[in-house]
Amino acid sequence: MYWLWRLCRALPKSKSKHTGNNDMNIYSLVIRAVPGHYDEVRAAILAQPGVEIHIEHEGKIIATVEDVPGLRGSDVLKNIQEISHVASATLAYEYSDDETQPPKELATQKTAKEHLS
Repeated sequence: MYWLWRLCRALPKSKSKHTGNNDMNIYSLVIRAVPGHYDEVRAAILAQPGVEIHIEHEGKIIATVEDVPGLRGSDVLKNIQEISHVASATLAYEYSDDETQPPKELATQKTAKEHLS
């Protein structure tokens, strides 16, 4: 796996326009709509950049938000909380990573060449 990570790092990367680095940020939200306003809340959520809805059930929406060029995911979270008829928008999970550094579990693995020797 470490060799695969190194191969991916060798590919040209574009830097994030909003942070100037290669950070990756993903947020998972549980959103509740006021009864009777579900469709308009859903449409307003989908209009936000970087948002993807995964599960919808009885007025609850589970969505993920990713940073997009020019806008942080945390700003999108704030925008969702301010949508009319959103009863609550709760941050359920947050993942943040500097894509230029290998995950710790990969950094300690041997390369394919080291395994053969």
